[in-house]
Amino acid sequence: MSSCFRAVDSERLHTARFLERPNRFLVRCDLRGRIVEAFLPNPGRLWEILMPGTELLLSMDGKSETRKTLYTAVAAKREDILILLHTHMTNDAADWLLRRGKVPGLEGWRIEKREASLGRSRFDFLMEKEGKKLYLEVKSCTLFGSRLAMFPDAPSVRGRKHVEELAVMEGGGAVLILVQSGAPRFFLPDFHTDPKFAESLYKNRDRLEIIPLGVTWSEGLALSGETRRLEIPWEVYEKNRACPGVTIVTGERGGRFWAYAADGKRPSAGLKEIVVKSDRVSAGQINRELAAAADGCGEEDGGKVFYFSGPPLKNPDFAALLLYHRTDGMLEGDGD
Repeated sequence: MSSCFRAVDSERLHTARFLERPNRFLVRCDLRGRIVEAFLPNPGRLWEILMPGTELLLSMDGKSETRKTLYTAVAAKREDILILLHTHMTNDAADWLLRRGKVPGLEGWRIEKREASLGRSRFDFLMEKEGKKLYLEVKSCTLFGSRLAMFPDAPSVRGRKHVEELAVMEGGGAVLILVQSGAPRFFLPDFHTDPKFAESLYKNRDRLEIIPLGVTWSEGLALSGETRRLEIPWEVYEKNRACPGVTIVTGERGGRFWAYAADGKRPSAGLKEIVVKSDRVSAGQINRELAAAADGCGEEDGGKVFYFSGPPLKNPDFAALLLYHRTDGMLEGDGD
């Protein structure tokens, strides 16, 4: 058996710099001075990853009748962490780990079938152990701080459907969440972004085997098999799921980009709202942090705002404060 799993042959990998994301499944990059487009097989928002200049690993896959791009964006580097972006390759990585008994809670189970259908649904794996059957769904988690990982980073109706279908099966089902970093110790469903998915996972937590598993990718996109099962601090979810929290509002007018934070939910037609459901932060605190990250301040529609030279979500300091307060900042002992 191979001692490691390699997502892509290293000969096909090319390093590029992210420029923009014209649509959900396409990125534009700088590849050694050439502007190229690459297929992005990931529907997530990836706000904290796709910053201008972010290093991407592109696989040269060639054009065909079914695809128009020569390259596929398979991974990104955030700080010193390689993050697998290719959601389909996540299932191949899960296959490799399962066959080697590297998934805590599923030791002794063997893969009977991949892409197993049941009724109108299809699940990633059908597992078998001593005559028993278990349907397993795999999710890729790319959203994480240094201590806490969360999934999904965009609303997932399909994800919630899978959870609810697995929960009613005889003997229950399992959800394997591959966290694309070995650093975090904790995992929670992202109730800031998709409260319906989070509540579904919470309500069915005793009927499902929920396995958040941290993995680490080395240069060349090799997975050694060193894994860590993350703890799920449901008490943090219980404390914050109904919290009105803070709403960060961003907007643009006449080429000027701005942001501000307000306590609770605020009506803001035509503006982007980003909710932080945490009882450990206030609008005042976030506004002070916005002031430090912004290029200046002023007024829009009679309220104080903080100006940025471009869209705030493309500003590394803005993305960092958002990530912190939605992940690590909710945990006891962080920032106290």
